[in-house]
Amino acid sequence: LWLKLRLNGGTILATLFLDMFQCRMCAENPLAKLFGGGEPTQPTKPKSGTPKPRRKQSNSTSTRRDEEFHPRSDEEVMAAVEQWEKYAHPRAREFFSSPEMLREVLVQVARGTDKNHDPVFGPESKCVFWFGDVTKENQWAVLKMIKPREQQESVTYVNRVLAFIFATDDSFEALMRLPKEPFKMNCNDQLCVHLAHISLAV
Repeated sequence: LWLKLRLNGGTILATLFLDMFQCRMCAENPLAKLFGGGEPTQPTKPKSGTPKPRRKQSNSTSTRRDEEFHPRSDEEVMAAVEQWEKYAHPRAREFFSSPEMLREVLVQVARGTDKNHDPVFGPESKCVFWFGDVTKENQWAVLKMIKPREQQESVTYVNRVLAFIFATDDSFEALMRLPKEPFKMNCNDQLCVHLAHISLAV
């Protein structure tokens, strides 16, 4: 099954307040479930502030070619963030305690993807590969973020974060029922973070 995405342009979607995710009868915050629960395996770190291409490990099946990475300039990063920010679902605006927190996550997405490929608006026929942090064992795309009401950084799967920010309510509810792992991609490449390639398959 394909993840059905409807961006928030011109369509008013119901706002989901943070308190709605705090069920008194549940021991677990559903938002934590969406983001994957506890921290994944610690990622490999780029040597500088800008993510650098890194060699794929032998267990990676990605078709990503590191030498084809073209990082965005600071100006291009901000332009991409400003465009994506307009289409963030109201739940994301409510979840992040300030616009800056949401923006910081989108900045990581912009820096971790090629300037010629857009994970939100790019054509469905092309993968959008991740060149940021990845888990050491499985080479899954991850980023770091400080969640509201927390003080320490959490390592979170990129495709789960993007789906949370941009997915419609129906898709969001379906994704909440999936295991606490990176979402599978219809292109079968787990270093692809294209929203249109996210699968609802278990």
